[in-house]
Amino acid sequence: MFTISRGAIRTQENSQLLVKSIDGPGDWFTEQTVTRDISETGISFYLENQVWMDAHLIITIASSSLFGPLHRATARVVRIQVDSTGKRLVAARFDH
Repeated sequence: MFTISRGAIRTQENSQLLVKSIDGPGDWFTEQTVTRDISETGISFYLENQVWMDAHLIITIASSSLFGPLHRATARVVRIQVDSTGKRLVAARFDH
């Protein structure tokens, strides 16, 4: 399924994802998760660790239909949305 978000076509997919960054208290963490959607300019996914707006992320994406079998990128957090169950949806824009 494709959706259009701020000019970029996003593909919904569940690729394996490894995210490394600094959490709310200032400690490094590494967390495994899956992509919610992805485009050439950005990505969204759920995280259990707390991150701040504008936090820098190191992301490794496995088996993406857009980026291939293994892709490493850096990105910056541009949106954080917490739902009523406490799940944290993070949207990040890739650094180019």
